[in-house]
Amino acid sequence: MDEMENICLTKHRQIIDAITAEIEESRIKPYDRLPSEKELCERWQVSRSTVRKAMDQLTDRGKIFRVPGKGSFVSFPKISHQTSQILSFSEKMKAQGLEVETKLILQEIVEPNEEITAALKLTSPARALKIQRLRIVKGEPMVLQTAFMPADMCKNLMKEDLESKSLNRLFQEKCNVLLSRSDIWIEAPIVSNKEQKLLGNPRVPLFLAVVGVTFDQHDQPVRFSRGVFRGDRVRLKIGDTAVLELNYTGLLG
Repeated sequence: MDEMENICLTKHRQIIDAITAEIEESRIKPYDRLPSEKELCERWQVSRSTVRKAMDQLTDRGKIFRVPGKGSFVSFPKISHQTSQILSFSEKMKAQGLEVETKLILQEIVEPNEEITAALKLTSPARALKIQRLRIVKGEPMVLQTAFMPADMCKNLMKEDLESKSLNRLFQEKCNVLLSRSDIWIEAPIVSNKEQKLLGNPRVPLFLAVVGVTFDQHDQPVRFSRGVFRGDRVRLKIGDTAVLELNYTGLLG
């Protein structure tokens, strides 16, 4: 490696370190636009290829994201959500050192639609217990979770405080149900105005939905759930290695 290559390598690392420090010290904040490639070239007195190499690595590290034709922006640090684990949302966040606030939106007996009836193997005219909760992490709405369960399975849940208690734990303690596994699907949801409002009307209106059917110890379906996540806040981990990355193209005005 010659002297010129060493200089370029040093410069691109300096650019990475400088921008990373600005982000970590909150001198630039999520969604702030970074200087253009031309401006960075002039500031650091380097070639465009050196700047691009630095920006590529910052993108790979999740520090920034690019919007073609608009520039590079600071990413919001994403919280990981493991979809394949039979753990409550609160337990998953606690494992990352995060506290969760829960706001109960709905707790009622309803007539399930065809999709829910089929998923839970209900016989008409069966009824379902519907529970909807907003989960708030670090003071920001993170996910709106809606769950449906056979109403005759555990009517005691209507009396429980679902803002402070884990639904998974209540299944075991109040319903004698042990959760064994879940089938999970990831969707790009159609989000209503009410749901967007509950989720804080995010500046980047990107949402991901996790739809699942959870089974008990006898391999019978006991819960149909849908969680609408803010895509600007959450990274969904599908398995042990696969991570669903997010694409912000065209979302910033």
